[in-house]
Amino acid sequence: MSLPGNWTIEEILSLTYFKKVNLGLIFRAVESFDCLDDLLKPQKANEISDVFSKNELFETRINPLDEAKIQLELCEKRNVNIVTFWDEKYPQLLSQIHVPPILLFVKGELQNPDTVSISMVGTRQCTTYGKMMAEEFASYFAQNGIVITSGLASGIDTISHLSTIDSKGITYAVLGCGIDSLFSSYQQKNADRIVDCGGALISEFKCGVSAKPGYFIQRNRIISGISKATLVVESDIKGGSIITAQFAFEQGRDVFAIPGHIKNDKSKGTNYLIKKNIAFLAISPSEVMEDMGLVSMFGNNRQNQSNNFDASEQQIYDKLSYEPMHIDEIANLTNLEITEAMVKLLNMEFNGSIKQLPGKYYIKT
Repeated sequence: MSLPGNWTIEEILSLTYFKKVNLGLIFRAVESFDCLDDLLKPQKANEISDVFSKNELFETRINPLDEAKIQLELCEKRNVNIVTFWDEKYPQLLSQIHVPPILLFVKGELQNPDTVSISMVGTRQCTTYGKMMAEEFASYFAQNGIVITSGLASGIDTISHLSTIDSKGITYAVLGCGIDSLFSSYQQKNADRIVDCGGALISEFKCGVSAKPGYFIQRNRIISGISKATLVVESDIKGGSIITAQFAFEQGRDVFAIPGHIKNDKSKGTNYLIKKNIAFLAISPSEVMEDMGLVSMFGNNRQNQSNNFDASEQQIYDKLSYEPMHIDEIANLTNLEITEAMVKLLNMEFNGSIKQLPGKYYIKT
C-alpha cells in the first residue's frame, strides 16, 4: 500500500475523529504534511493544522489514535479491510468524483480498479415488470463480465444483486451504515452471499455505525461514482434511485432508464428521467452495452432469438405480456381447453420464453 509521505492508515483514520473536519480538509492535510506528528507540530501552524491542533474531540474525549486503534481492531475482527484513496485497489472511477471517500471499508474482494461496473437501482416496492427487467438486465450484464453495483435495499437492489449471483457474476453492495450494522437477517444473508460469491460489501462508514437517513444519500454518490453507468429500473418520481441518477448525471456518467407504464407510479421516475433527457432509453441490455461502447459476447441479437413456437404457443405468447395473466384468462383468450393450454405453457416455460408465477399466473420473460 502506498500512502503519501510517512502517513499510516491508523493516522489517517484518526483524522476522522476530529470535530468540524470534512473530507476536503483531510485530503489537504494528508497531501500537505508528512505524517500526523508533522501536522500537529506548533511550528507548522497554518489554516489546516490549526483546525486539528485546536480541535476538541468527540464526546469520548479519547485520543484520536486510540479511537483509530479500536476501529482497526474491530475491522480485523469483522474481516473488514480499509482501502484508502491512495491504494492501488481503490476503484478508478470513484477516485474521479467530487470529494471521493478517503477511506473505504470493504468486506470481500474488489476487482481490478478499471473493471467496468454498472449500477442498477430502483424502488423497494417493485412490480412484477420491474422484477423481470432487473433480472434480465442484471443477468445479461453479469454474463458479459460487468460488475453490478447496488445498495442492498429490498426490491430492485436485492433482485439485481441476486440475479448477478445466479448468473455467476460479481456484484458490489454499497451500504449506508457500517458493514457490521445491517438491520435485518435477510440483508445479512444476502450480504454473506455477495461476499461468498466473490463480490464485496463497501461502505465509507466505520464498523459499528448504524444507518441514518442522510447516510443513504452519501452512499448513493458512491453507487453512481464507482460505475461507468447507472440504470434506473423502476422508480417513483421521488426517492433514492432518482438521487443516484442525479449524482451520476452530475458526475458525467451515462444514465439509463427502463420505460414503464405511464399510469403506474413506479414508472413515473424512469419516464421522467427519459423525458428530461437525463437518462437514455434502455430497451434491452445489449443496446445499453452498445450505447456505452461495450462489446457483448452474445452479439446484439441475443434477445431476439427465435422461439420456434407452434401455432397455439405463438397465440398464447402474443396474448401474454410482462403483467401476470391467469391460466383461465389465457385459455379464454386463445379458445384453448385448460388442459391443452397448460401443456403449451409448460413447453414454453421449458423453452425459457415465459415464466410461471404463484397462483397459476404467467408472464413473458
